[in-house]
Amino acid sequence: MNFRLVRSRSSVPRARALLRAKLGEWRAGQEVVETAELVLSELVTNAVRVAVPGDRMIGVRIACRDQGAWLRLEVSDAGDDCPEVRWPGELDTGGRGLLIVDALAFCWGVKERPAGIGKTIWAEVVTPAAFPAPTTVHPSVMS
Repeated sequence: MNFRLVRSRSSVPRARALLRAKLGEWRAGQEVVETAELVLSELVTNAVRVAVPGDRMIGVRIACRDQGAWLRLEVSDAGDDCPEVRWPGELDTGGRGLLIVDALAFCWGVKERPAGIGKTIWAEVVTPAAFPAPTTVHPSVMS
C-alpha cells in the first residue's frame, strides 16, 4: 500500500487510520496494530517537521513481507537531513521519536531516495507469524 500525505500535523492521524484499515484487511493482531501505529506516527511526525519547500508531500509505503512475518513501514520526505536518535532530558517535551522507533521496531534505517531528492526512513515490525507456535510435548510421548 502506497499513499501520499500533505505536510501537516493532521497527516499523522490520517496515516494511522490508513494503516489500521490495511492491517484490518490483513487481519493483524491488536499488538501488531498498536506497535505499527506508534512507529508510523513517529516517522510521519518527523517527516512533517522536516524543513522542505511547502508543496512537497510525504510518501508512505506499508508492506507485508515473508508471508506476514514482517511489516515494513517506509516514510519518504524531501529533506536532506539524516535523522539521529537524540537523548532528550527529562524536562524536554520532544525529541523521543526515534528512541521510540528504536525500542519498538526490530530494525530501522535511512536510505536515499532513488530520484536523489530526500530520504526514506524505514522500520520493520515483527509479527507473531515470524515465530512458530511453541510445540507441546505430551508426557505419553516422552516414555
